[in-house]
Amino acid sequence: MNYRELRASDPQGTWETWMRAVLKVARFVLLLLTIPVVYVLCDNPMDKQAAMRGKLEQLQGERDVLKSDRDKLLRRMEWIKNDNDYLEMAARDRLHLQKEGEYILRFE
Repeated sequence: MNYRELRASDPQGTWETWMRAVLKVARFVLLLLTIPVVYVLCDNPMDKQAAMRGKLEQLQGERDVLKSDRDKLLRRMEWIKNDNDYLEMAARDRLHLQKEGEYILRFE
């Protein structure tokens, strides 16, 4: 077996110099490639999914409230169009109107 001792002061061949440079660049590139892989592996998609589910439940709750408000307004619109008793009640209660010769006593 051949044993060869290298000293730092000895001139090295161009092949060895190029190989060292290539290895340094390869290590740097490998480091650059591992950073995104670690980021993707450490990023927890379950947190995002839980946040999205929470937002979905919130939006569904808001939708239900808006649907009930819409239904109330549609019923009221139908009463206004078709029910004269409702119109009379609304005029008396909300607008404080009265018929001729009628006295209204209000207690608050």
